[in-house]
Amino acid sequence: MQKGMKENTKESSPFGPAANRSPHEAPHIPAQFMKRLEQWRQESLDLVEEHRRTIARLERKLAAETERRRAAEHGVEQAKALLRQGRRLEEHMDSVLAGLAKEIGNGSPAPGTAELERRLEESEGDRATLRALLEESEAERRAAVRARDALVARYRISGHDDSGDADVRTLRELLEAPTFAEILERARQYCTCLAITADPGESRKLEHHSKAVRWRARLSDSLATMQMYAEAKNLARASGNGSAGAGFANLRAYCASLDTPLISEQKVAHYEGELARNSPRGRSGRTCPVPAEVSRTGTAVMVEHIRIGDGEPPAPRLHFLDDTDRSGLIVVGYFGDHLFNAQTN
Repeated sequence: MQKGMKENTKESSPFGPAANRSPHEAPHIPAQFMKRLEQWRQESLDLVEEHRRTIARLERKLAAETERRRAAEHGVEQAKALLRQGRRLEEHMDSVLAGLAKEIGNGSPAPGTAELERRLEESEGDRATLRALLEESEAERRAAVRARDALVARYRISGHDDSGDADVRTLRELLEAPTFAEILERARQYCTCLAITADPGESRKLEHHSKAVRWRARLSDSLATMQMYAEAKNLARASGNGSAGAGFANLRAYCASLDTPLISEQKVAHYEGELARNSPRGRSGRTCPVPAEVSRTGTAVMVEHIRIGDGEPPAPRLHFLDDTDRSGLIVVGYFGDHLFNAQTN
């Protein structure tokens, strides 16, 4: 028996029982480890797939932004061409008038009344054509400039957004701030299609109200929506689509055209009552500063507004002037307590 034990000792490996296994026998791997290994493998595959989707989304976004920039550049070139054509017409008209003056100055036989009337009508026709072309080219130029500025702002916003989605909600997040005045200031920075002329002093009265947090959120929603509306409308015009569709008729129509708008179309009002619009006190409160490119007088009456608060006082309102059809701008002229009307009288 002792001899058998010695023989067994000689045959056993000094490295333990695992070393005595046949090389053809598969090693035993715990099921728990195999499960964890499979989980890691699946997580790695999911991560790779997620990165692929992200890359594809960014590539689509880049292609869309590139196309918009090309459209804006095309609009600029069209505007330049119209300006050149306008200058040629102006030179032609000046030449015709100079010729008439020279004939009269040289004592040439005066043309008949019918001929003078014909030349006058031709000159007036050229003048009207020139005026129309200049107005059209100026509108195209403004739209192209606004489109360019909007694209620059979009790229800037994309740089702040890790997901690459430079949409209205990303812009809205950039506008968020602890005070109304700071929200308006951020809108001046990021909203290139908005001209903020509102007096920040009016909004300070609302800062400590119990509903101020809700109103700040709605103010950010409203400004972001207004920017996206004006930006999209300018891009459409710069691309040669003058009407830009029914969804761009006004801000209310734009909100109604969206699947998930930040502000309801019901919050946007384009008219007010007779007392608010036509009484001296009503018009005075709604007369707000505007840039010179909107009005040479420097002011305009703003009856369009967004209901930031509900109907209970102070019921804050955001008054604006939609000038997107002409200058491409929306002027935000007032934000504060509800202005004078029949209900507040």
